[in-house]
Amino acid sequence: MLTDSVPESLTIAGTEYEINTDFRVWLKFEMLLSDEVEDSNTTLVDIKKLIFKSKIPPDRADEEATEQILWFYRCGKPEQKGGKSSKKIFDYDYDDGYICAAFMEQYHIDLNKVNLHWWKFHALMLSLSENTEFVKIMGYRAIEINSKMSAAQKAFYQKMKKHYKLPVKKEEQQRITAIEDALINGEPIDNLL
Repeated sequence: MLTDSVPESLTIAGTEYEINTDFRVWLKFEMLLSDEVEDSNTTLVDIKKLIFKSKIPPDRADEEATEQILWFYRCGKPEQKGGKSSKKIFDYDYDDGYICAAFMEQYHIDLNKVNLHWWKFHALMLSLSENTEFVKIMGYRAIEINSKMSAAQKAFYQKMKKHYKLPVKKEEQQRITAIEDALINGEPIDNLL
């Protein structure tokens, strides 16, 4: 981003295709990729209609189109493999108010009134100050409560974790309920784990 302008198109099978670069489109794309989408029948055709402005790459170039879409989504960075398991500490949909407030507080940007390139939005998200309420909330969700903490610290962080907990997906909640029911009824839970 420092030496080149941010991309406005993707080159697929030797042809340049103009894309929707606004952060809202890419937030929708991320939601389509997540397990939380009610309609799990999203296809590459739906994704291409969302991403590309007028001209859509042909089906024969789907593999390259997918690679290019994911490259843009990752802001031109290589795919990260392995490492620590990433516990989800924020949700664009659930935390929308906190995110909008953080952008207004720190950058004086009203996300409802601005067109902002995905890469720029992403860079600003990564750079939000720990003084914003949103970053504090992510910290509460992420902190590991351990034996080195005082009883008061443990109680405080447990309270904050509970208060700012992200909602559980329907399927996960159903699984938890099934495990609880099995335990109450003295039934085995091996098949539920």
